[in-house]
Amino acid sequence: MILSIIIPVLNEERHILDLIASLIQEDGIEKEVFLVDGGSTDQTISIIKEEQKKHPNIFLEYNKKKFVSHGFNKTYQKTKGKYITLLGAHSVYPDAFFKAGISELEAGSCDVIGGPLKQHGKTCIGESIAYAMSCRFGVGGTEFRTEKKRMYVDSVAFAIYRKEIFDHIGLLDEGLIRNQDDELHYRINANNYRILMIPEMECTYYVRNSIQSLFEQYFSYGLYKPLVLNKVRQAIRFRHLIPAAFTLYLITLPLIAYYWWWFLPFTLYLAFNIFFSIQNLLPLKNKLLLPVIFFTLHLSYGLGFILGLPKLFSKK
Repeated sequence: MILSIIIPVLNEERHILDLIASLIQEDGIEKEVFLVDGGSTDQTISIIKEEQKKHPNIFLEYNKKKFVSHGFNKTYQKTKGKYITLLGAHSVYPDAFFKAGISELEAGSCDVIGGPLKQHGKTCIGESIAYAMSCRFGVGGTEFRTEKKRMYVDSVAFAIYRKEIFDHIGLLDEGLIRNQDDELHYRINANNYRILMIPEMECTYYVRNSIQSLFEQYFSYGLYKPLVLNKVRQAIRFRHLIPAAFTLYLITLPLIAYYWWWFLPFTLYLAFNIFFSIQNLLPLKNKLLLPVIFFTLHLSYGLGFILGLPKLFSKK
């Protein structure tokens, strides 16, 4: 067996057939597919069972604890592949995805490989969110969201790993509900394994389609980031603190509004926000949404990080 694929699923009846079709493509890679259900209440499980009748390399697992780390760690024990990957159910993987990744790993050019994300939304708000999440002003230095070129990176989405990496550094941290892959990749970097991103592995990722769900997503990212940094302290960078510092600054605005100069940073932020909102080829209605979406990204992550700060200073 060359490749073991693990994918957490939950109420994916609208996406599961397209997902399975992109996984079982005839690309010459012998693979096994583990779909790990976290408690679906729709037709996801029945659809998977029907697909199992056609494809004996598809396996259905159940994750009673629901969270990604528990599902991956439990399923990992059953895998037989030389390489292993943890993928997302809301993405579609191109024909060359697995073959291109395995070729690089077999050639010895890296230990972990993945591709950039082509982010898409299914509504007007979703399209605007996709743009914001592909822009440096929106998500900073997240290379797999903002770059398309071949390069060695600190982290990459939907990676394929040499299986022996997990034998060396351990599995996913079950204490993390979010940012599990961030923490794993920090450990991978700390142990001098190489992570490569190649454009041939670019895949389509469907973003949230409402501002509320975007807020919840990035709030949780921010909330668990300090816990990740607590576990891998050498990964702390100044950029991790910027959204929290900006949020704290906003909180102080009403307190010292008497001093006009205290509004200068917000004025500068607003200028950058408007600039990146209009300097694109999106329709006018998307441009009008973008200032709110950028602000939502930054504020939600910053608030989450602030509330998660006690985790940074707690005992590991």
